[in-house]
Amino acid sequence: MALTQNEYGFDLKVDNPFLIFRVLAKVAQEKVGVDKVLDLSRGDPGYGFAPNSRSRKFYSFLVALDTHFNNFDTHFKDRVVGEEAELLRQIDAFANETYKPEVANELMKDFTEFCAGVIEAAHRQELEWNHFDVLFHLFKYATVSGGCYHDPYGELISRVVVADYHSQNLLTSVKYSDLVLTHGASDAIGTFFKAFGEEGSKWLVKGDSVLITSPVYFPYMNILKSRGLNILTVSVNPENGQFDEDTFEKLGDAKPKLIVLVDPDNPTGFTKNEASLKLLAAYAEKVDAMILSDEVYHSFHPGKKSILNFARNRTIRIDARSKIERATGCRFGEFIVVDEANTYLTKMLKGFIPASAEDIKHYLYIAKGPGSAFGEFQHTTFVPGPGQILSLCHIILGEKERAKYVDLLKQNMETWYAGLGLKWGGNFYYSQFDMNAISTDAKKKIPAERKLLDLAERGVVLIPANLFFSVEDREAADRRNYVRGSLPNLTNSQVAEAAKIIREYLQS
Repeated sequence: MALTQNEYGFDLKVDNPFLIFRVLAKVAQEKVGVDKVLDLSRGDPGYGFAPNSRSRKFYSFLVALDTHFNNFDTHFKDRVVGEEAELLRQIDAFANETYKPEVANELMKDFTEFCAGVIEAAHRQELEWNHFDVLFHLFKYATVSGGCYHDPYGELISRVVVADYHSQNLLTSVKYSDLVLTHGASDAIGTFFKAFGEEGSKWLVKGDSVLITSPVYFPYMNILKSRGLNILTVSVNPENGQFDEDTFEKLGDAKPKLIVLVDPDNPTGFTKNEASLKLLAAYAEKVDAMILSDEVYHSFHPGKKSILNFARNRTIRIDARSKIERATGCRFGEFIVVDEANTYLTKMLKGFIPASAEDIKHYLYIAKGPGSAFGEFQHTTFVPGPGQILSLCHIILGEKERAKYVDLLKQNMETWYAGLGLKWGGNFYYSQFDMNAISTDAKKKIPAERKLLDLAERGVVLIPANLFFSVEDREAADRRNYVRGSLPNLTNSQVAEAAKIIREYLQS
C-alpha cells in the first residue's frame, strides 16, 4: 500500500497511519540522529521499559536445567512420579554446582516460589498437581527450550496459569479449558475474521453489519472496510471514553451481527466503566449480537470489570501478555471462550461451523493454523514453548516489577499532560489529543501534515489519529489534527522533553 505522493509525502485523509509514522520516524532520525529521536508512535513498550529482570534470570536457569534433564543420555519424559524427591535434589545440586552460592540461593528461592505459584493455580483450576507435575510440564520433550511441537491449544501449564490469572483479575471464573493460545493478540484478531469471514464459515460476509466504537484502533476499521462489511459506529464521550445513556438508541433498527469492543481503549487510553459495559451488554442482548472484546491493556487495571462479566454467553475475549510484561516478542496471546459462550455461540452459528469442528472454541483452534480456516496445519499451531514458559515466569515472579512499571507509566502520563498544558482525564498508556487544542491561531492554519513533519524534524514522532475515527465522526468535524502518543516508550525526562517540544512548537 503506497502513500499519497503530495507535497508532504502522505495525506491524513486517506493514508494508513501505521505507514505514515514510519515516514515521520525516518525524518526524525535523519534530522536529529537515531539516539535523539523521541518516538511516541509505537505501541510496544520495549523501547522504554525492558521485560522483568527477575523472571528472565529465572527462565535462564530453567533453560540451563533443561540441558541437564534432556540430552543424548537422558530424557525427562522417562521420569516417573516416584522420583520427585530425587529430581528436586538434582535441581538443588545443579544450581550449587553451576552458580555462585548467592546466585544459586536466589534461583532456588525463585524455583520454590514459581513451583508454589503453579501448584496453587492448578489447585484453583481443580487440578491436584505437585512438584513432579510442574517439572513434567516444563521439561517433557524439552518444552522450555522449544524442543517439540507444543499442544495446539497451548501447553496445559500455560493455560492453567493464565486462566487462574484472569480469574483473579476479572473476579469471574475462567477455566484452563476456556483458553486457546495464539501467536499474540494480532494472530487472534486475524484468526477471528478468517474463521467467520468469506474464507471460513461465511457467517460474516460482505454487507453484514458490524458495530464498533469511534475512535478505535485503526486496523479494525481497515479489516471491516476491506471485507466489505457495513460499519456501524457509536462515538464515545471524548472526555472520559464512556457511552452516553442514549448511545445505542441512536442506532435505531440496526441489526449488527458482531460488536467489536476494545477496552481499555486504543487510541484514547480510557477504560469502560460498569455503566457503559452494562449498556453495551444490554444492546448486544437486544440485537442478539456476538461480542469480540479486545482487552490487551486490561492488566493495567486489576479488578476492572470486563464485558465478560456482563455478557458472558456471547463474548469472545482476546488478551495477551505482551504489554503488561513489556515482552511483545514473546507472542503469547489467547482467546477466552467460556462454557456459556461456547454453548450459546455454537448454537447461534449452527449451519456455519464446518463439520470438522465440534464447537466455536474448537473451530478457533482449527482456524488459527497456517493455511485456510479449516486447519491444514492445526498440528503445529502453537505459541513457541520458550515464549510460553518465559511468559509464565513473568506472570508468577514479576508482580513487584509490574507494579513499579505501572507506577512509572503513571508518572509519564502526569508529566505528559502537565507538559502539554492539558487536563489528564485518567486515561492510561495512550494519549489522544487535538494539536489545535494547544495551537496558536497561526499554527491552526498550518496543515496537520506539515505540523507532524515539523515535529518530526525536531525529533518528536507521533502517530496521526484521523483514521481512528469513523466516517461519521470525520464528517462531523475535522479530525486531522488528532494524534496519538504512546507513553511507555520513553523515560520520564524524555516524555517531559517531548511535551515541551510539542507545546513550544504549536504555541510559537
